[in-house]
Amino acid sequence: MMEIRKYQVKDNTAVRKICMETAKKGFQNKEVVCWMFLDYYLESESEHAYVLVDNDVVIGYIVASTNAKLYEKQMKEKWIPKIRKQSLFLGIFSKICLLVSKPLDQKYSGGFHMNITPKYQKLGLGKRLLDVLRNHLSLYGYSYLYLITENERTRGYGFYKHYGFKEVKKYLTGSLALTYNIKRN
Repeated sequence: MMEIRKYQVKDNTAVRKICMETAKKGFQNKEVVCWMFLDYYLESESEHAYVLVDNDVVIGYIVASTNAKLYEKQMKEKWIPKIRKQSLFLGIFSKICLLVSKPLDQKYSGGFHMNITPKYQKLGLGKRLLDVLRNHLSLYGYSYLYLITENERTRGYGFYKHYGFKEVKKYLTGSLALTYNIKRN
């Protein structure tokens, strides 16, 4: 039976495995992907983390940050130095991502990351995860979710647009910032 529940520490290994499994090809050390896009959320803001389970096997997750200052501090002090030791390029990329997301954090405060095991994608489960996170953040008084996507051809771009995300910024690299107004939708 499929259900969405709050993240528990016992889910950590499974969630990290999904993060690595769904990473773009080309990452030599897939654990770096977790350092870039997951571990901060699980360690510092796990109250905003949910898992999708099928018969108690984790098949997806969604995590969010609502504390922009803590996110920036932790990334600068802990995660980016760790990433840089593995890959100078990814360390620089992570620093750029932090700089790009800072104005979004200040305005929209609700950056998130979501992944579903490939076998379970395209079944409407991403919408269910977003609905749970949207309702959760709404209870805490937050108004927005946001993410940055590589470009319009990125795997999830169409999904997010269909869900109701709006483009708010296009970067020189072709990357796009998308936001979702929790209060309006």
